[in-house]
Amino acid sequence: MGGSFPKLSYKNLKTIEHALQQYLKRDSISEDDKKSEQALLSKINDEIKLIRERYRF
Repeated sequence: MGGSFPKLSYKNLKTIEHALQQYLKRDSISEDDKKSEQALLSKINDEIKLIRERYRF
């Protein structure tokens, strides 16, 4: 999956992850928005996993 995101730091990705998790909890979310935001969250989580593996933490 490398290269699908601009160069973001681990801290930036964790901030985005947390923000998306909270944003997904809103009452007014449509099913389409929920699906696309969950897909983005999955990509963010994959990128976080890659960084953890690369730097072994």
